Amino acid sequence: MLAAEGGFEDATGNGAPFGSVVVPRWEPEILISDAVKPSPQLDIWSYRPQSKFTAPEIRFSVPQPLITIGGSFLTLAERGGLVAESTYLNDGRWREALATARSFLPIEGKVLVAGNAVTRNHYHWLVQCLAPILIAEHFDVAPGCRVLVPSLTPLRRDSIAAAGIAPDRVIELEPGEVALPALGMCSNLIGGDFAFFPHPTLVSAFDRLIMPPSPSRFAGQRVYIARFDAWKRKMANEEELRDRLEALGFVTLLATELSFADQMALFRDADTIVTQHGAAMTNILFTPGEAGPRVIELHQENYLHMAFLKLGQVKRLRYTAIINPVESGGADVHRSTWRADLSLIERAVERGR
Repeated sequence: MLAAEGGFEDATGNGAPFGSVVVPRWEPEILISDAVKPSPQLDIWSYRPQSKFTAPEIRFSVPQPLITIGGSFLTLAERGGLVAESTYLNDGRWREALATARSFLPIEGKVLVAGNAVTRNHYHWLVQCLAPILIAEHFDVAPGCRVLVPSLTPLRRDSIAAAGIAPDRVIELEPGEVALPALGMCSNLIGGDFAFFPHPTLVSAFDRLIMPPSPSRFAGQRVYIARFDAWKRKMANEEELRDRLEALGFVTLLATELSFADQMALFRDADTIVTQHGAAMTNILFTPGEAGPRVIELHQENYLHMAFLKLGQVKRLRYTAIINPVESGGADVHRSTWRADLSLIERAVERGR
């Protein structure tokens, strides 16, 4: 964590709204297919989804000289050395990364580093990169500072604009480039501490992005967000699931074909959303909580990840998890295939009407 140890002081302190927070227990609906085999992972789902948890404090470092390496976003601070959070999901070998640098980019003025090695994933972009920008902007952590981010896709650029950050405040750092901010700042939000323990301040930051409610094309719709275009964790019978849901009045969409504004509107306005565990679920950040859509997340038994469930706990969503059987796969769960329990999903959908 970014702390005083090693000389990397915290610029905000650990008081409200940044201090650690206990998120109270809740009662999500957990449904398990009869075809799912008993396992230690499954045992955890008998108690952890409901349990209260403590979200760790949010920290921002004081401005100081930094070295940030494009691509990995490994960051070294003058006062504390390698920033531990910047090693999230990379090998941390900063010397090797620095040796391959093609150019150096000195930056004057205050700069917030808002990137990590896995920004290409929608979840990591929103929760770990955009979130510190939103929070720093709203709470005047570094008023008017520039932001250092990985190269932006149109969707990421739209999200930056929605956060109220003017283009001239954005610095895109490409692989092979090394940024040298004279007054750089980091946040512990770029690391992994909050994946299962999301902070309410992080979650509420996204409420300020939601456009004022107005009729959108998703208002009142029942939507299945498909993953036909995903290569990881393939559902063997997804076409059949789509057909069954469309027979119940669902519309099928691909999140990758929606603009940032449409993704926000969908999760704000829909009546029901069914989707597999995947990055599109991050958009529950844009739901109006209990007043928003019912969200049904489809899990596979060999990859029971609770990141979105815990976001839902903070939001107090109307949430259902359905755990489905794996069909084939080895040690790499991301290359396994699984089969949706169509009857169980259909019963769950209809029970919520």
